[in-house]
Amino acid sequence: MVAPLSLHHIRPPFNSDIPLLYTKSTTATAIAATTFTKNPIEPHPSGLFFNAFTAAKVVTFWALEGSGSLRYAHFQRDAIFFYQEMILEGWVPDRSTFPSLFKSCGDLHEGKQLHCHSTKFGFASDSYIQNTLMNMYVNCGCFVSAQKVFDKMTEKSVDSWATMIDAYAKWDRPVEALKLFGRMECENVDLNELARDLFDKMPEKNLFSWNIMINGHVEDNNYYEAFVLFHKMQLKGEKGDEVMMVSLLLACSHLGALELGKWLHVYIEKENIKVDVALGTTLVDMYAKCGSIDNAWEIFRKLPKKDCGQGKKALEHFHEMQKSGLKPDAITFVGVLAACSHAGLVDEGILHFNSMSEVYGIQPTIEHYGGMVDISGEADRIAEAEELTRRMQIPLDRSVLGGLLGSCKVHGKLEAAERVAQQLLELDPNDDGAFWDEAKRIRALMAERIVKKAPGCCLIEVDGIVHEFVKGDSSHPQSTNICDLLEDMISQLKKDGYVPEKSEVVLDIHEEEETAVSLHSEKLAIAFGLISTKPRTTIRVVKNLRVCSDCHNATKLLSKVYDREIIERDRNCCHRLRDGSCSCNDFW
Repeated sequence: MVAPLSLHHIRPPFNSDIPLLYTKSTTATAIAATTFTKNPIEPHPSGLFFNAFTAAKVVTFWALEGSGSLRYAHFQRDAIFFYQEMILEGWVPDRSTFPSLFKSCGDLHEGKQLHCHSTKFGFASDSYIQNTLMNMYVNCGCFVSAQKVFDKMTEKSVDSWATMIDAYAKWDRPVEALKLFGRMECENVDLNELARDLFDKMPEKNLFSWNIMINGHVEDNNYYEAFVLFHKMQLKGEKGDEVMMVSLLLACSHLGALELGKWLHVYIEKENIKVDVALGTTLVDMYAKCGSIDNAWEIFRKLPKKDCGQGKKALEHFHEMQKSGLKPDAITFVGVLAACSHAGLVDEGILHFNSMSEVYGIQPTIEHYGGMVDISGEADRIAEAEELTRRMQIPLDRSVLGGLLGSCKVHGKLEAAERVAQQLLELDPNDDGAFWDEAKRIRALMAERIVKKAPGCCLIEVDGIVHEFVKGDSSHPQSTNICDLLEDMISQLKKDGYVPEKSEVVLDIHEEEETAVSLHSEKLAIAFGLISTKPRTTIRVVKNLRVCSDCHNATKLLSKVYDREIIERDRNCCHRLRDGSCSCNDFW
């Protein structure tokens, strides 16, 4: 099975290196013809003619053919011979000439002469040529010269670092490789790009190396490239394992790409990949975060072993777990407190939190304190939440304070919001979520420091293609149709009593009242979903930030007006909106 890759907002680059054709007979053509006479071989299957190349391209041809097969090993010598003839005939090499020659050269003395030629013709600072020069010295066993070339380079590309590290590794010199890696870290070289460069240079790749690279792209939020690699691996006849499926399903969870996640699920079943606890849990997580709760529950029910977490149902299973004699761990309580938060069960949440240390001897971590702050804050018990943060036995972090600040904004607790925002500012002066309109002093400081709020972004998958929207986005091919429907949406909502919620608008210094609210990314994504899917089809949206009060209220009404189920996952929770109400009960 070949994965159905199609991400709308990313396009693979098109690259063409077709040489220009020359029809005029040249000395180069004559020399090439002479060389063919001296070295008779079968006609090359490519059907290329030498008069299709400049002299430098002929050298490239010889070198590339020579490196391709032992059958044409003599081509490497022919490349050097042709270069000599080329110089005698008065041709001037270009930047395509020397990389091919360095690749053809296996003699150190000859290589040093070519090195002198490349410098004489002005290519001493060309990074691509210098990289192939380093490779030539390495292949000839002269590490000292390779290192000198590397050290003299004024601008080292990622490929330059990768070339030297790869060289030391191949020749079993790990100490030098590690030292060079240390230098690279000090000079802030992109490690992910380096890893990919080294990976691409590997002559043979095993499942372990594919897993490492795919997981690296997922951790770097480069989900498209992760799937591109998986696609390439499949074309080579390789099969993924449970480790790889976990990485790719996590990518689907972040993208909200349900259809792609379903395809991976089918792939797992067809290839008989073992569904262990980690993979099973990731499948549950993918379906849940993509809003397909029924599928998530079905997979969870079938898991042979379950790591103990929709609100009251999750708590029911927790109680069953306690009755069976199983002892919950710290991770279990994270899920329990999250369930209490989404169900609005404040008192029960407090009981479970206290039982951690009193009954089970588990010391609360920052995740548990964060859960309790969410529970109290969402129930408008802000004072209790603040008191808890003061009594914490571990240092506060921005996730706990950020959740408390969100609750203050939802319930209009201006003074508390200013206190929490000040704490956030002291904790992290560059924090972009700790500012609110009513706290004018802090807002002024924000403007003074030119700290910008992270832009909201929404993803929506339609027919297996993931589309991305940001606030005020007009770059989509269907932007005109989206804006037309958006106007209709707002008109329909106002008829139903909708009044834009502007209280959070000024969190963005550049945002303008009602117009800005109507152009929020989730409204654009939902409008696109409405024009791109059949009536009564579920619309699924993923947002990178917490959904604002206005968009939450508007989406509830949209689900009723357009008779749609809308599932939106934001940074805090998954909202299931139907008939004008939301599964979060307005606690999020």
